[in-house]
Amino acid sequence: MKLPHQDQPRQAIDATRANEFESNVVAPLLRDAVLSKCNYQALARVLPHVTQREFQAGEMIYRAGQKADELFVLLSGSVHLEVPEATKIMFTDKDGNLVAVDSKTVATTPRRTTVTDGHFGEESGTDAVDYVADAVAATAVTALAVPRTHLAEAIAATPSLKTEFYFSLINHFSAENVVRSRAAPERKEVTEKPDWFKTVGWLAALLVPIGVYLARSALGLPDNAGIFLAIFSATIVMWVFSLTDEYVPGLFAVLVTLALGIVPAPVVLSGFASDGFFLAMSILGLGTVIVASGLSYRFLLWLLMRLPNTRFWHNMGLILTGVLLTPMVPSINGRVALTAPFMIDMADILRLPRGGPAATLLATSAFTGASLLSAVFLSSKSVNFVVYGLLPAQGQDQFQWLPWFLSASATGAIMLAAYLLLAAVFFRGSDPASLSREQIASQFRLIGRMKNREWAAVFGIVIFMLGVVTSSIHGIQPPWIGLAILYAMLLFGFLRKSEFKERIDWPFLVYLGGIVGIVAAFNYVGLAAWMAQHLSGLGEYMQRDFPLFVALLFAIIALIRLAVPISATIVVAATVFMPLAGIYGVNPWLVGFIILVLGEMWFLPYQCSYYLQFREIARDGVYDEKRFLIFNALMNAAKLGAVYASIPFWRAMGLL
Repeated sequence: MKLPHQDQPRQAIDATRANEFESNVVAPLLRDAVLSKCNYQALARVLPHVTQREFQAGEMIYRAGQKADELFVLLSGSVHLEVPEATKIMFTDKDGNLVAVDSKTVATTPRRTTVTDGHFGEESGTDAVDYVADAVAATAVTALAVPRTHLAEAIAATPSLKTEFYFSLINHFSAENVVRSRAAPERKEVTEKPDWFKTVGWLAALLVPIGVYLARSALGLPDNAGIFLAIFSATIVMWVFSLTDEYVPGLFAVLVTLALGIVPAPVVLSGFASDGFFLAMSILGLGTVIVASGLSYRFLLWLLMRLPNTRFWHNMGLILTGVLLTPMVPSINGRVALTAPFMIDMADILRLPRGGPAATLLATSAFTGASLLSAVFLSSKSVNFVVYGLLPAQGQDQFQWLPWFLSASATGAIMLAAYLLLAAVFFRGSDPASLSREQIASQFRLIGRMKNREWAAVFGIVIFMLGVVTSSIHGIQPPWIGLAILYAMLLFGFLRKSEFKERIDWPFLVYLGGIVGIVAAFNYVGLAAWMAQHLSGLGEYMQRDFPLFVALLFAIIALIRLAVPISATIVVAATVFMPLAGIYGVNPWLVGFIILVLGEMWFLPYQCSYYLQFREIARDGVYDEKRFLIFNALMNAAKLGAVYASIPFWRAMGLL
């Protein structure tokens, strides 16, 4: 059978089995009166979740009032749909209004109707929560079952399907006495009830700033610095206790700082005009096109076709994707925006239980691939260039892109090996993957040839990466390359207005802009210099006992990271310790690199902006967050161990 838009992918599977899958699964879906109208890209995403079911004559398939969790597409046999007496079919929306049918047209219901072709269980494609009739196998029945959760994704891509399912269901019955089906409740954000923890948090948010303000003189701080530190302390408490959404405390700090006139507006608002803000917005826009066009799904299918069908290689594929992006996309947030959707789609294709160990392992692989080696490549994030800029002129000549990578390679290799070892132990015995190569081949055929939006996404990726790699030649910085690509996507309609409004994570961008502004204000009022003055005594340990210095540096950074964002911590620590390194005979690059590695460590979600972004993309319980965070804590220990294990390598290079 030749499917619409058929495109032969390169594959190494048995042709007979592939044809059987298409005949038994794909073809019936495409023949169905409603599903055939579905967007092929969305239908390809549904395929991994379609199962074939068999029922004996007289067997109950489902009962009226039972939750409508599946749509059935009949392959063979016939099914009786029986409506209980004295009931009425009236399909209502969330406000109780009749949907898709005028009440005057509803007539008397027969006790039974028989389905011999097409589908039944259409309630799963509407707002109805329950089935309105009993479904009994009249003969031996074979049918395809489509889960409601994944059918909803197809309906979201082709909204007219919902109306089609309503009319299909109405055509099975014309009723005077049929069940009034409940409308499915709107999905609401889960909100935790106030408890003692949050009560303590709000009290701390009120009292801690007062204590900091009263102690400003004892701390040796000028009035402006003391007031700003008090504001900042309230912001920190809000983050630590998770009193509000993550971006709200940053806005609070910006608002109060502006209202009190502590810092000029251009300084505290500089985050919203920073290179990082525009780079993140551009990458998120490009990531939206990659996902919405279906390019990410196509790439994932291609990857799964070529990787060995084992859990190790599925995860290794995600890690390698992130690692390859690391030197070319100079933003961890940008890389997370690109790799997180891969992880979600892969978990669906492999039919991994949501929140299970295997899905959580995939989540750690996607996140680790995008973030683990961020200190190893000079071009992987903007703060690396800050550290590079703090090197003396001779050091900048010595640590260009390739020498930086070679000097950091031992630590990167040890961290990667530690991840693979920890993951194998921590997630041992997780759910086995269920991957059908014939299913993957059918999905490839179903999505057809590359569309214009996919080519536009490929073009955007290639231009961006080439622009970043050659920025030293043409002099255009990555944020402006990304912004130009975003502009082109909007200009030619590849990124639609609705997607620009709804699919870009604007709360995260507000959070990022607020953080950058807070860091700028932190430096403006002299708090960075104040910290440098109080920590300068650690330089002697740097010379006499470098391993002890690393331990003290880790403790200081871990303490600061409880309150201060990653970039701010790295900038402050590098400003303090890199100049000291040259004085005490240690290469400043080495101290800066160690600060980059240690500064990326985090334990609680609020401490890491790109984890918050990852969690938002992978919401709805795709992975077990508690297990993810425990594994992250173990990886922090592995990172510290990698730094210590690299010391002999650095001694051999003459950096110590």
